Amino acid sequence: MDNQFWLDRWVEGDIGFHREEVHPELVAHWAKLGLPPRSRVLVPLCGATPDMAWIAAQNNEVIGVELSPIAVERFLMDHRVRHITMDEMGFRTYLGGRYQLWCGDFFALPKEVFSGIDAVYDRASLVAFPDDLRPRYAAFLARQLNPGTHVLLVSLAYNSSEMNGPPFSVPQDEIEKLFSADFEITVLGTNDVITGNAGLAKRGISALNETTYLLKRKPTA
Repeated sequence: MDNQFWLDRWVEGDIGFHREEVHPELVAHWAKLGLPPRSRVLVPLCGATPDMAWIAAQNNEVIGVELSPIAVERFLMDHRVRHITMDEMGFRTYLGGRYQLWCGDFFALPKEVFSGIDAVYDRASLVAFPDDLRPRYAAFLARQLNPGTHVLLVSLAYNSSEMNGPPFSVPQDEIEKLFSADFEITVLGTNDVITGNAGLAKRGISALNETTYLLKRKPTA
């Protein structure tokens, strides 16, 4: 599962992970972040999610990061965002309205981008990484985020013997293992979502739980 895997998925239109509707957990728990107006919200592996438009509509600036230019351009077209493009620091950057969308490898995102981040929204990033990359992702966030920064994280859990990801199963014990050293972790709620995920059910999953977490970056030593 290298970067080409995801680029090919967008080229081929094999994007079952894309949701046309705003995720209900984002709407339900957004206020718990306690963000002031015009906060800067990072959305890793953003794809073309309408969640970004919802976040922007709450009077925030959105910094999205996505490998596929097809995904970025689809979002901009779907939401009629007038924009300019720039090539800088190894990324193609799309700037328009309340959006700053960086097209490239998330792990190569310049540190300067993180300096003004007020919160992170992860609905599809952690569960997109196989088990060998999830610790790298968690460590990268911990290294880049300022103390006190919140992360609204949505994760999935299922019997991994029933299906090979993505999306991968990342249950609560793994969340604790990945993040507890650097983040305070609050469980906001768990929902049984198998009935709303027919595509995953067809792949063999018999039960699917979705858990939303609020993470808060701990002070550094």
